Amino acid sequence: MRINEITAAKITQVKPGQSAEIDNGDGTKTVVDLKQNPTAIQKDASTGKVKFNKKPKPGSKPNPATQVKAGDEVAIEQ
Repeated sequence: MRINEITAAKITQVKPGQSAEIDNGDGTKTVVDLKQNPTAIQKDASTGKVKFNKKPKPGSKPNPATQVKAGDEVAIEQ
């Protein structure tokens, strides 16, 4: 059994255009730099969960409907 099957990662802090902090649920945290890669994480409109984008697209602006907020649940791909 994997740790992400037991716990759910959640976004704890968001500084729009700066960074987002993700609590992985196992005592560790991940900080995503949104200044260098603004489309690194985006909210899926249909499920409401946040997904990571693997390939950075520098200079692109995120869609306001897919902006992440504190408390959003993170979907971890297997």
